[in-house]
Amino acid sequence: MKNTVYLVKAVNDDVYGALSKLLGKLQLPAQVKRIGIKINLCDYRRRETGVTTDPLVLEPLLKLLRIRYPATPIFIFENDATGTLADNLFEWLGLDQIAKKYEVDFINLTREEWIPACIDGYCFQEIQIPRILTESLIINHPKLKTHGRTKMTCGLKNIYGCYQIKDKNQYHSFLEKAIVDINIPIKSHFTVVDGFLCVEGNRGPTQGFPKKVGVFIGGADIVSVDAFCAKFMGFNPKFVKHIRLAAAKKIGSMKYQLESELNQKEIRKIFFQFNLGKYYLMELFRKVVKLS
Repeated sequence: MKNTVYLVKAVNDDVYGALSKLLGKLQLPAQVKRIGIKINLCDYRRRETGVTTDPLVLEPLLKLLRIRYPATPIFIFENDATGTLADNLFEWLGLDQIAKKYEVDFINLTREEWIPACIDGYCFQEIQIPRILTESLIINHPKLKTHGRTKMTCGLKNIYGCYQIKDKNQYHSFLEKAIVDINIPIKSHFTVVDGFLCVEGNRGPTQGFPKKVGVFIGGADIVSVDAFCAKFMGFNPKFVKHIRLAAAKKIGSMKYQLESELNQKEIRKIFFQFNLGKYYLMELFRKVVKLS
């Protein structure tokens, strides 16, 4: 089923073994023209913070993909953001050496050819998107983190980084709708969530607290994956606005079938710290400031 969500556990921190099982369950196609992997370089933070793409996870992921697709062009992609330059972060985290080892290119979307895409969005009717993303199999590789504005960030929010504009803070007043709009023309064919070292707390996604969970989550339906991840973290996905809005635009389904190496009792024990009272107070404060 397209909306099946898989959860695998990294037993004894065996990341390679866990990812191998997950990719096997995802039923990747036998042949593809090109593979693009969307990573998460949102801030100048090292892997031990849980904020950015983890080299200890990316390397086994690339190794497994290269074994499966020995001759297929594979590229990692990210975009410049408000306070970051993707090229600098990629090298600073040591991801360039890992990519080189497996003959994987890094593409900064800033330098790509952008084409217009007509969409029926909440905020936009036309969006500029990189042409290469329309011609590749896209594996969305987000980090699992709490978020002070959206409660949580996973696959859908990871694609938000693909907006052409560098200062993406300009879209924060309608952030949830903007997240959905960019996911309409840019399709994530598979989502592989890094839930090994996560982030919790209201100051996520960049200033929260690292939380080791030791799991990987994946699926072919990005909305289903995000809906499960929200519940996994302790949120009701119906009250995570961008997930609900994405389902309404039929980007995917909030309904899913779970195949998990953790039982429900074990899942319930994994609780991400997040103060909903503070969250709603900040939401009210932002609305007051906007009206003043």
